[in-house]
Amino acid sequence: MGILSRVESFLERFLEAPAGRLGASIQPVSLAKRIERAMDTNKTYRDSGVIVPNQYDLHLHPSDFAAFASYRSSLEDDLAHGVLARVRHERYTLVARPRVEIISDPDTRRGEIRVAANVVDERGEKVPEATPMPLNSDTMIFDRPQAGGSPDSARRAYLLVSTRGSRPVQFDLGGPLIGLGRASDNDVIVDDPMVSRHHCQLKLQHGAYSFADLGSRNGSTVNGQTVSQIALGPGDVIRIGDTEIEFQVRV
Repeated sequence: MGILSRVESFLERFLEAPAGRLGASIQPVSLAKRIERAMDTNKTYRDSGVIVPNQYDLHLHPSDFAAFASYRSSLEDDLAHGVLARVRHERYTLVARPRVEIISDPDTRRGEIRVAANVVDERGEKVPEATPMPLNSDTMIFDRPQAGGSPDSARRAYLLVSTRGSRPVQFDLGGPLIGLGRASDNDVIVDDPMVSRHHCQLKLQHGAYSFADLGSRNGSTVNGQTVSQIALGPGDVIRIGDTEIEFQVRV
């Protein structure tokens, strides 16, 4: 560990430890700030841009961890969405979807937050040479590992996603279930306040895709008609909030 890292570690312990000694609780905003610090500390510069970690493990003392236990899953998702928001704002680059995990760790002192930040692929394996994923200001695409055996018609299907008239981003299909929405665990993450966190999904059935709204706040339309579920064909246009999604199949 270099001298600057040792100084930073000392200052972190000095500033954060009193919270535990005085009985104060760690707040979610403190977790978010520690993630931001870890993101900036661990960024690397490549020809493709500034690459930052996408996996953040937050180690807390068991008593601090217990305060978040009842809503840990939703908090982890909110923190991951915060990673996406900051990546967009700072023009950083991710190689795979962001993940945040809050971990109970008896080796961490009460009131402290220890962060392990890494660049990992969709399987959670560390990536030595980072390859950035497609990103524009409104839509982020993450390709999950595809299961074998998808029919050719499914592998030829793709989406063109555009929010508020932005340049369309292409997402190749092939998987059995494709989620779209604002939350960080979607396959297509849309930065659109009119879109629900888990707005809709595409499901592969008998070699063809169908569309289903997941009870979203503002609903969905296909070719201008409000729908809850419908089979898709080439050229169909889905609209969710201010986002337009064109379904196509290569010939």
